[in-house]
Amino acid sequence: MKVGAVCPLFLLPMLDKIKAIIEPILQEEQVELVEIIFRREAGRQVLRLLVDKDSGGIQLADCARLNEKISQALDVGAGLKPTPTDVIQGGYILEVDSPGIDRPFKVKRDYERAMGRLVRVTLREKILDKKEYIARLKEVSDAGVKIDVKKKGIIEIPFEKITRAREEVEF
Repeated sequence: MKVGAVCPLFLLPMLDKIKAIIEPILQEEQVELVEIIFRREAGRQVLRLLVDKDSGGIQLADCARLNEKISQALDVGAGLKPTPTDVIQGGYILEVDSPGIDRPFKVKRDYERAMGRLVRVTLREKILDKKEYIARLKEVSDAGVKIDVKKKGIIEIPFEKITRAREEVEF
């Protein structure tokens, strides 16, 4: 699974260890890790896990339950003196959160999750004289997507021509 990571490169091995620890918990809860962020905020280390699930999206209760389970898994031996083998050195804040509806799509699975919904797709170069479309996502393949544009019909867009895509909020 390709998961986005936001951190300095030297921290990637630590994030791999964190993923290995939390993956069984996420699978048990039928939750997908969308992005893992580790950075310093207001002088504190923060580990932020953005998670989602297909069945109706992630709810606040899901995030709270996951936060508790993941915290326990990462803090095995809590209360003991920190050791060099701890996954995260020093204190940190754990946040388990929804990535939000307006997050950009990063992997094919993000597109699949938005199937049938309204999306905004920004392109590297024009297709049919436009570089941006707001349209209904009709199909996702290994090569790209098909969107249904009002008054133009179905347009096929290869992934390599997409610079940004996200779900649009419908009212």
